[in-house]
Amino acid sequence: MTIQSPLSRREALKLIAATSSLAITAPVFASSRSRSAGALLPWSDLPTPVKGFKVIADLSTGGNTLLATHKDHAILIDTKFASYGPALLQDARTLNNDSTHLTTINTHHHGDHTGGNAFLLPHAKHSYAQHNAVPRIQSQLDQAKSEAESGPEKFANAGASEELIAFAHQAAHSLDLITKQAVTPKHTFEDSAEVEHPTTPVSLHHFGAGHTDNDLIVHFENHNIIHTGDLVFAGLHPFFFPAHGATALGWINSLQAVYKRTDKHTQIIPGHGQPGDRSLITNQINYLEQLVEQVQKQIDAGTPKETVAEMHWDFMDGLGFEQIKSRAINAVYDELSQ
Repeated sequence: MTIQSPLSRREALKLIAATSSLAITAPVFASSRSRSAGALLPWSDLPTPVKGFKVIADLSTGGNTLLATHKDHAILIDTKFASYGPALLQDARTLNNDSTHLTTINTHHHGDHTGGNAFLLPHAKHSYAQHNAVPRIQSQLDQAKSEAESGPEKFANAGASEELIAFAHQAAHSLDLITKQAVTPKHTFEDSAEVEHPTTPVSLHHFGAGHTDNDLIVHFENHNIIHTGDLVFAGLHPFFFPAHGATALGWINSLQAVYKRTDKHTQIIPGHGQPGDRSLITNQINYLEQLVEQVQKQIDAGTPKETVAEMHWDFMDGLGFEQIKSRAINAVYDELSQ
């Protein structure tokens, strides 16, 4: 089954490319000081460091990627854009004592979270996604190929290391590897699943449509760490794509369900923005609730959508991704007008 979008493929690619570069100045990967020893990419400790856990959380590289390693077992959550695929595979091995035991998880289907799948999943013993993600991931092959092809030039222009550029060239010269079979996770589920890990229960949960119709969270229960995927945009306007199942009301419900699995010590890895505590979840809930409230007031007053789209409210002050603010307003306006 192929999911159709009201946008043309070209328009969708332009939109995704534009959002991937929002708020970017000098990419973090241009500085070797931000890298873990031997790694190609800018892995950092969590706010409260936990042995075996590293995260890439900068806007220049796409969605936030979490790597959990222990006893030669690596779990990699989200694979960024296609051009990062070979480098992510190399780092997953380098940071895991050169072990090839790998599990991958996609928090949802968007290309900045699944683009590297073709270069990682064939090497993974296990790979997971919520089942609604599969046809959407499979429909993005052209996007992944285009991004892989343009990767070396983008990396060079951004001042990436020669070694990282070489790995981007691997992706650009391996477009034939980007196939439906290669990008498709081996394991899918409806509501919840358990992932094999040698030291801690790792659970996956889907709470219904929110950011997309295939969001999942990854909960490392004994370590009290949750990767929320794009259910949380930390310090940023959230990205809405209604054709992919986005719903503000469902999003709020999903976040409330995530919050119930936290305590004051839980570390949250958002889909975009810096990791933090569970206040990231309450901040996202507050944003969405206020957006719904303010847009509904304007609908009730008969204000045209194009006028509402240009409005700004106090709860939006200081947030990044300003370029997609009106997109969020338009999406909520349409949802509440149904």
